[in-house]
Amino acid sequence: MLRFGRSYITVSEIAQQFFCEYKLHMAIIEGKVETPSMEVGIVIHDEVFKGKSVNATEFLDIVRNNPVVIATLPLVVGIGDVVIVGIPDAVLFINGIAKAVIELKTSNKWLDRVFENENVQAQLYAYLINKLGLGRDPLIVIIKSKRDPGVVPSLRKSIYSAVVDYVNSAVELPAKVRFRDFTMYIDGFDRSIEARLRWAIDYWLMRRDAQATPSPGKCSVCEYRGNCPFKALE
Repeated sequence: MLRFGRSYITVSEIAQQFFCEYKLHMAIIEGKVETPSMEVGIVIHDEVFKGKSVNATEFLDIVRNNPVVIATLPLVVGIGDVVIVGIPDAVLFINGIAKAVIELKTSNKWLDRVFENENVQAQLYAYLINKLGLGRDPLIVIIKSKRDPGVVPSLRKSIYSAVVDYVNSAVELPAKVRFRDFTMYIDGFDRSIEARLRWAIDYWLMRRDAQATPSPGKCSVCEYRGNCPFKALE
């Protein structure tokens, strides 16, 4: 049985464990708090990755019969007795094979670095793609963009063309490419994600308590700092 009586774990929850596992623990107990910045980020994601909805049969037909397809699809994999569920922002298919996972992260700062939890999330999606046989060691592409709805029209077109161009090129990895409205980080699949996943699953299997990773930067903006016994102060 999983913690909180859950029947599955999401990739985004596992990624949050690598930011601050205790924050995730409190969010589940107290309820998730939606901040204005989160809401803006959701709007941008929905606009950048909007597309035509199809069923599974139609999706497979499209992927098999088109040389390049960028799609959003659910990934569900059983790891032992634990079910992992995730929906990447997008997956790039070339000639029917998943070649890259695309994740968009919006922020008003921190555009010049990829955080551990962001990398873990993208690597987990690539891991699930491997497990499902949709591709073999797909690249991870993390897009860091300003949290500004005004850049959405150009962002959508620019991201897609940039990802296809760089995935098809012999770029040295890891790579960091700056564009006008975003920075693109490209890296290879990292098999150490399996060990990280095992560590994360131990929390859900109640083999250990939630671990806190407090810092003044994290805690000062945390929605649960008022009730957290581990908060770090300036």
